Amino acid sequence: MLAAAFVGLTVQGNALAREIAGYRADIVADQAQHDGLATQIANQKTADYVREKARDYGYIAPNESIIAVQRDGQASDALARAVAEGPSRVARWLSFFFGAR
Repeated sequence: MLAAAFVGLTVQGNALAREIAGYRADIVADQAQHDGLATQIANQKTADYVREKARDYGYIAPNESIIAVQRDGQASDALARAVAEGPSRVARWLSFFFGAR
């Protein structure tokens, strides 16, 4: 009877040891996740990250300009018609500096 009690205690001890090992593994995994998130937060607090995200949302810094480049090398039809129908560049400069004549 005494041997059965020791066997029962040993089984309970082994079960507790497995639970403890599982909890320790969970703690290690959670600590690694915490470290990764802490690194990500530290990166997101940098000025470079904020600038990059602002550019992603279309904001630009002072003294910068947005330049659009058309990749196919062809001017759009509306732009080509506006340039062809409008006054020449020289005429626009003259009217800008000296007024309309």
